[in-house]
Amino acid sequence: MSDAPRQGLFAFRSGELFVHFQDTPQFDHVEWFESIGLPSHGPAYDAILRGKVTYDADIDRHRLGFYGTAYLSEARFNRIVEAFSLDPARVVEKRLLDAI
Repeated sequence: MSDAPRQGLFAFRSGELFVHFQDTPQFDHVEWFESIGLPSHGPAYDAILRGKVTYDADIDRHRLGFYGTAYLSEARFNRIVEAFSLDPARVVEKRLLDAI
């Protein structure tokens, strides 16, 4: 990982948080899940809350995008912020409509 702000993918399955840090989009969720043994298609895949953290230099904020829920609970938000070492005041949340 470079000195760039932390970015990557995350997923919650049965309360367990999985994270994958990446500077560039080397993995999407399907490829990443296949590499770690999580379901990569079908209803089991759809049931996993998943998302990505990206850094937007234009607004100097992290974007936290997610699929599988209308909003993130405070507990899940806090776990992602901690895992990616983010400043919660500098995070913009967004529900992603087109799953990758």
